[in-house]
Amino acid sequence: MAYLGPMARRVFYRINDRPDGCFDAVVTVEPDTVVRRDGFASLAELEEWIEGLRVLMAALGAPVAQAEAPVAPDQTEIAPDRLSPPRTLRAAR
Repeated sequence: MAYLGPMARRVFYRINDRPDGCFDAVVTVEPDTVVRRDGFASLAELEEWIEGLRVLMAALGAPVAQAEAPVAPDQTEIAPDRLSPPRTLRAAR
């Protein structure tokens, strides 16, 4: 079988407010990879990180877009009693 190169994937991100005043980014790389970056101190800091993600993913041919519709809480959300330490990156459960 011939190698056809990497397939471009769509990448979406969602911004979550935390009860402690910080923000989290939840990034979905289709079809089934979800990565979460926790503990941005400000929206400006989070937007700077998203811009870096856009540059990286553009180099791979994968455009990054903000998820349009609000999503019902699911396994990527965290309960207030399970907050992660600030500035961590982890795969969402």
